[in-house]
Parts: sequence; C-alpha cells; structure tokens
Amino acid sequence: MSEPTKNRNEFLFLYDIKNGNPNGDPDENRPRIDDVTKRCYVTDVRLKRFVRDYLIQTNGENQILVTKLGAKTVNLTDRVKESLKDMEEDKIEGEVLMGTLLETFADLRMFGSPLAFKGAPDKWGETSKVTGPIQINFGETLHEVEEVTFHGTSIFRSRGEAEGSEQKMGTFTTYYAIPYGLVAFHGIANENAAKTTGLSKDDLEKFKIALWKGVRETSSAHTRTKRDQQPRLLLNIVYKEKIEIEENGTKKEVPTEYHIGALEEKVALTPTANAREEINIRTFKDYTLDFSRLIGAIKKAESKIERIEYCFSPEFADLYANTLISELDTSLNEVEVKDLDIDRLS
Repeated sequence: MSEPTKNRNEFLFLYDIKNGNPNGDPDENRPRIDDVTKRCYVTDVRLKRFVRDYLIQTNGENQILVTKLGAKTVNLTDRVKESLKDMEEDKIEGEVLMGTLLETFADLRMFGSPLAFKGAPDKWGETSKVTGPIQINFGETLHEVEEVTFHGTSIFRSRGEAEGSEQKMGTFTTYYAIPYGLVAFHGIANENAAKTTGLSKDDLEKFKIALWKGVRETSSAHTRTKRDQQPRLLLNIVYKEKIEIEENGTKKEVPTEYHIGALEEKVALTPTANAREEINIRTFKDYTLDFSRLIGAIKKAESKIERIEYCFSPEFADLYANTLISELDTSLNEVEVKDLDIDRLS
C-alpha cells in the first residue's frame, strides 16, 4: 500500500439540482425537508454512493467494497469472499485478511465499514468497525425549499391477442421534487485515521475528482430525479503536517491537529430582488453568495494551512472567482492557492 497521507484535508462542496429529488426518503421517495428550517437535506450515504459509482466507472468494480456482484445485491461477506477467491486458502485470516481488504478496496480506505461478517469462516477471526478517514456531514440546501409534484405518463408497447399485433399502453407516473436546490456538504479527511486504513494522497486525488464528477457523470446521477445536477464549487483546505510553536522559550514542531469546521455555515445566501424570498429561487441567478465569513476564518488559520485547492463550474467562476479566490490569493502570504481544474476547462 502507498504511504498514508500526513495532511488533514477539509472541504466544502456545493452542487445544485433543478426539478429533482436529491435524496428521497425510504417511504414515499419524497425530498427530505426539515420541518423547522424548510431546508432540504442529503445524507452522506447518498453522496458516497455517487463517489463509489464514479470510481466503479473509471477504475472498475473490483476496487469497491460496497457494490453489487453483477446485477445481484450481495451482503458484505459474499462481497469479500468474491474478492478473495484467487488467494491461497491458508492465507485468508486475521490481520492478513484486513490488510488485503484495505489494499483492495478504495472505498474501505476512504470511508471505512462496520465489517459485520455473517457466516464467514472462523479463520477470518474477529472483525470490528473500521473508521474511515473521510467523514462527511449531511448536506443541506443553503436556502428554504418547497416540495412540488410532477405528473406524467409512461408509454410502452405490449403484444396484442392477434399474432404479430402490438398495443400501446400507458400508466400515470408521479414523482416529488424541489424546483431548485443549492446543496452544501462539509467533510474532513483525517490524517490520524488514515494511518489505520492507508488512505494515500493518490486516494485523496481520486476522491476529489469522484466527488466533483460523481453528481453529474454517473448513471445514478442520470435518472429523472437527478439528471439536472451540476457541481458548482469544491474548496479543499490542505493543512500543514506540523507547525512550529514556542514553549518555555524553546521552539519546536508539533502536529497541526486543527481544522476550521462548519465551512458550510460560513457561506451566506441572499435572494436577488427578482426572487425576493428563498422559497422562490429557481436558478443560480436568483441569489448571491457571500463568502466573507469563510475568507475571514481561513485568514485566521493561515499559519496552519499549506495549500488551498478549488474548482468552479464556469458559471460560478464568473460570479465568484474574484470575490473568493482572488481575495484568498492576494491576502494569504505563504499559502498556495491552486486551481484543480477537474473538468479541464482552462
């Protein structure tokens, strides 16, 4: 396995959706809207699924633990058995098993797993929860939303009674959605947990690309309720491995062990005069974003930061590159500000 990353990463990820359901509930597949705030929330599980699906598309299913075997949904034990079928039987046990799993599955190195095996061979030994270095909070729209109902008709052909004849048949369809939502996610990649799973810098690079492209490019993002999703902003703060402090008149290096936290709360959204209220927002042109609190928090933590990475959609770059990136670039003296350019538009 590659060397685990030694730098803590903290990211803010914004994407939007139009006339869609970013995360349906288990009962009626309705958008999950908080009764108090009227904001729509999206679970970390939904976002991780986009990441996994993109990694499957680009690197193959064999590198992902939480997936299917062909078209069959399987439990964790069957998935592991499938991945180990080419190993020598006498080597599949205890620490060797865990090391093999971590080396094999990128999503296990990223997100961890309960690893609750049922019906596994005794020689596998006891397994326990693996805490993933990448932890993501629930996402939430930065504004109030309302649920709307869309009705339609699906047409399909069926064979008639007469030989060779066909009939057109239809059924009414209904789905629940929000007209527009700008969803914000905040997450941490912890360097201490990375020592356990072996999360590497290369894994982090793949994660950032999969995070950005997963909400737009995967088959799971190409459904009727997800197809209008677009990534808008990814801001990733890479903290220094160590900082220098003075203690009892002596200077020494210590682990940085810090991150700002709650980055999504430091972005303020204001409806434009055209929209008037948050509930009326229908496009990214119906609001403005204020990053001043986020910029202020980053400036305060400047001595602990090694690098700031970012990626914009073209529309958000036109609107906010000057107010966010240019401000960071000019005000931070020793911090590199780097364009990830994931879509290769530069």
